[in-house]
Amino acid sequence: MTTHAPSPSIRVRPPPGPVSASLSPPGSKSLTNRALILAALAAGRSTLRGCLDSEDTRAMLAALARFGLPHAICNEGTRVTVEGGGGPPRSLSEPERPLDVATAGTAARFLTAVLAASSLHALVDGSPRMRERPMEGLLRALREQGAEIRCLAADDLLPIEISGARLRGGEIRLQRPPSSQFISALILAAALAEAPTRIILEQGTPARPYVDMTLVALREFGGDARWDGRDEIVITPKILQGRDYAIEPDASAASYLLALPAIFGGRITIPDLGHASVQGDAMFCEVLRRMGAEVTQDAGSTTVTGSGPLIGADLDLSDMPDVTLTAAVLALHARGRTEIHGVEVLRHHESDRLAAATTELRKLGATVDELPGGLIIDPPATPRRDVAIDTYLDHRMAMAFSLAGHVEIRDPACVGKTYPRFFEVLAELGMIADPTDPADPT
Repeated sequence: MTTHAPSPSIRVRPPPGPVSASLSPPGSKSLTNRALILAALAAGRSTLRGCLDSEDTRAMLAALARFGLPHAICNEGTRVTVEGGGGPPRSLSEPERPLDVATAGTAARFLTAVLAASSLHALVDGSPRMRERPMEGLLRALREQGAEIRCLAADDLLPIEISGARLRGGEIRLQRPPSSQFISALILAAALAEAPTRIILEQGTPARPYVDMTLVALREFGGDARWDGRDEIVITPKILQGRDYAIEPDASAASYLLALPAIFGGRITIPDLGHASVQGDAMFCEVLRRMGAEVTQDAGSTTVTGSGPLIGADLDLSDMPDVTLTAAVLALHARGRTEIHGVEVLRHHESDRLAAATTELRKLGATVDELPGGLIIDPPATPRRDVAIDTYLDHRMAMAFSLAGHVEIRDPACVGKTYPRFFEVLAELGMIADPTDPADPT
């Protein structure tokens, strides 16, 4: 089971002047882990370009290695070649040793589903926080499909023991799950079933664009899965085919970079990420526009220019919950109230992000009402300086609150989950204080 030792704090400050840069965040975590698992299930070789090299993707790659699937990693982890098995995994080295998913929700849910559809016996475990994150609806659906899954500690949580089987297909009914990853995982499992599967989402789905991302990626590897009406998905099993696959820059990571000029002035361009993206978070630029920034976006790039003071806004972020913390820190710098709704799924991520954001925003002087599925934020006249921000082992807390002003970020290495070079980028923009100089203002 993965454990974590806190890293030394760093002091972050506003940039010394208006920022002006073209910045490329790493590849999308969500797309990388989807592409890796699809390449493993496909027949033949896949070459994945633009991959993210991070804790989450390494957890998935480690699983592929345990499945005995040859793969090669090049270009500092950004290009991965996988020799797929043409179906569910057929072998597992050291089956008595758990597959360690660390803190990766995608790895936990996707690997559980794929193993449930295999003939293997396997154990899956993760970090202490991953052991708290829900699995219940996913495990129930996989059991109903024919897999045997036993929880080894608390009910419906990791660690689990899986004895897989050829899943039967047919109808799967889900109430609104706590994570869209449940639905994506079931789509992957259904692609391996013996008959077509219809997933009926009785109360809709959170973060629907992430489900769309899974459907698009599966079809690009030769699969057959699509929406049938608003809340039903039909998956017909087909042999997937290996392919060359380009992974977009991570739109969630781009949100922090695009917020910089909106808060501090200047202009940032993210190339290769525009309105043609399959990632719902690419539309974060609309949040920035509503809050007062100038936005230019075409099919293949996004540019944000600071154009004066930000203004509060009423935001429904149900389709892009991962940018909630970025929006919350924008609200800290805005004039007037900001309301964020539709993000109850954030209770079950690397931290309870709504509770964590409330605590840290209050430290900075904001008045915050914490709602079951959102936040109401009234900003201070000026955010407090020299505040130590707790990050809760959560990469998005660390990255978002680095935009708060003059702050100390505790345990900054947690950004290794999705953006290992994030604070190096801030240093290049002049935003990291010299740790050896106590007189360096933060």
